[in-house]
Amino acid sequence: MAETLIALVNPVEGRDDEFREWYWGTHVQEVLQLPGFVSAKALRLTEEPGGAAPFRYATLYEVEGSAVDARNTMFGAGLGMSDAMDLTAMIVAPYGSPATV
Repeated sequence: MAETLIALVNPVEGRDDEFREWYWGTHVQEVLQLPGFVSAKALRLTEEPGGAAPFRYATLYEVEGSAVDARNTMFGAGLGMSDAMDLTAMIVAPYGSPATV
């Protein structure tokens, strides 16, 4: 069964264009070459009137098998990073099967 790995990230202030070019053009493509990664959907936060969310970008990775294993694979792969990404604040969280009501 497929699980989901969700990455919440921000660019360094003032470097949005550079970040987006690297993140979607390079990073996400490299992640999709790793074992277990099936697809990715990258999202940009819609402007919120009167407030700001802590993360401006989210990527939903569909993974085959365990999302925990996929996260460990991603972190252990030695992927190149960009200094346009704010490494001080990010979340990469594994989610399993859909919740039922």
